[in-house]
Amino acid sequence: MPNLNECYRTLELRTGASLEEVSQAYKDLVFIWHPDRIPQSRERLQQKAIAKLQDLNEARDYLQSYLQRRQNLRSARRPAQKAAAAGQARAASSPAAAAGQARAASSPAPAKTTRRTAPPRTSQPSQERQSPAAKKFRQRTKATQPPASSAPKAPKAAPAQPKPSQPPAATSSPPDSAAKRAAKRWRTGRAAAPAKTAPAATKSASRPLTPDHSGVDWQGADLQERDFSGRNLSQANLANTNLKDAFLHKVNLSGANLTNANLTRANLLQANLTQANLRGANLTGADLSGADLRGADFTGASMGIGKKVMVKLTGARLSGAIMPNGTIHT
Repeated sequence: MPNLNECYRTLELRTGASLEEVSQAYKDLVFIWHPDRIPQSRERLQQKAIAKLQDLNEARDYLQSYLQRRQNLRSARRPAQKAAAAGQARAASSPAAAAGQARAASSPAPAKTTRRTAPPRTSQPSQERQSPAAKKFRQRTKATQPPASSAPKAPKAAPAQPKPSQPPAATSSPPDSAAKRAAKRWRTGRAAAPAKTAPAATKSASRPLTPDHSGVDWQGADLQERDFSGRNLSQANLANTNLKDAFLHKVNLSGANLTNANLTRANLLQANLTQANLRGANLTGADLSGADLRGADFTGASMGIGKKVMVKLTGARLSGAIMPNGTIHT
């Protein structure tokens, strides 16, 4: 199970990179490790590229989920903090609060008053002031009272029962960090997601392998970094279209109009460009390995810097293609 640091290392990024940096690093590494770039005869390298692509997908999905949730939490907290700060400022600047503080500062402290307690008065007269008759009456009364020891004793109070000791309050565990919460949500989502070993028939039924966009008019559209792999774009009008860093491997562009299109670093592995019009197109850094370029028109196309060709044409078929300098390749 990957963690945050492993995902950053997989995408060759420093810890704490932004969401845009994660997306760009993923695209660069997929461009390098895509299995279609490796010949089918190199089975060991094919398996290595497939495993690397799976690691890149998992790292990208994990980091995008973590960074998006952190961004949403920050944006949700910001209005509440602003409202609390505004409320404190209003309370401090209100006239009533200022007047109350002034009164509290100007009012003197109350003086402490000491109360004298009078001595207790005796209800009975002293022995010297009693008359002889009163003395005799008191002596007779004492003789008739029972001794103090024979008076009934008050029952002893039962000893207090010790209170049952209450269990100590459960110490609250420290809150998880944002990375741990994102990892828990990621693991939960992975457990609930369906297995990746679905049969090929089910996948092909849910999404067609070659969506048909033949004859579409996307002239001047901004399609940078879009994925059109395996789609049918034959006879499409893509003049002046921005296809920089686009994924176009195994795409059908036969007879398409790509005049002055920007195809910088585009992935055109095994693409079908027969009879395509690429006049004035920018193909600097594009990968046309294994592409079918028979009859394509590259007149005035940019394929490098100066005399240095920066287009990959390994295994491409160029018979009948018109090169940038106007010569026909044989």
